[in-house]
Amino acid sequence: MTVLSHRGVADELGHIGDWLATSGFSVKRIYREDSPSLPDADVLIVLGSPTSVAAGHCRRPAQSEVDVVREWVASDRPYIGVCFGAQVLARALGGSVTRMDQTFRSYVELDVSDGAPREMAGPWAVWHEDAITAPGDADVLARLPHADAVFRRGRAWGLQPHIEFDATIVRNLATIVDIPEEQWVSLHDALRDDAGGHATRARALLDRIAAEIL
Repeated sequence: MTVLSHRGVADELGHIGDWLATSGFSVKRIYREDSPSLPDADVLIVLGSPTSVAAGHCRRPAQSEVDVVREWVASDRPYIGVCFGAQVLARALGGSVTRMDQTFRSYVELDVSDGAPREMAGPWAVWHEDAITAPGDADVLARLPHADAVFRRGRAWGLQPHIEFDATIVRNLATIVDIPEEQWVSLHDALRDDAGGHATRARALLDRIAAEIL
């Protein structure tokens, strides 16, 4: 599997890394700072970013990533997008992404759609400032009050929740992007208090996704 991320921010694999290791997958890391082209890989996992693909905020590097992902999924290759990776997928498939009035950070239950996999049950860590409206032909599996949260089309999944997060990753990310403690500490503490639960749910959801797309 190939993982696309930044180098030094929002690049920690957390529960995704644990799942990759225990599942026996080989992993290649590629970084946005290196302007990578379409990778030669069985599965592409795209992590979060402080940049944006929201209308009016999408700069050239982010648009280039949308184009790469559009080409990837058009060839029916497995894709898992987390947070920004889900937003990129939404844009690549013809959905939309809009900037919210304020950043949303919470450990929250999702509004899970009827018929969605049971592994969607939360709570989940959410940290984002851009809201997804999934493309009309996508299967929306879960929603937040202000955005589509999880969707799939074909062999591609978009996950707005940070399924990789643990409390340490939240603290590290908040430090790197210089956010006041009062804006992130409740998410940190919720993940600390439910560390085992979030890890178990993340692994179960990834198992389910892998069973569908591989």
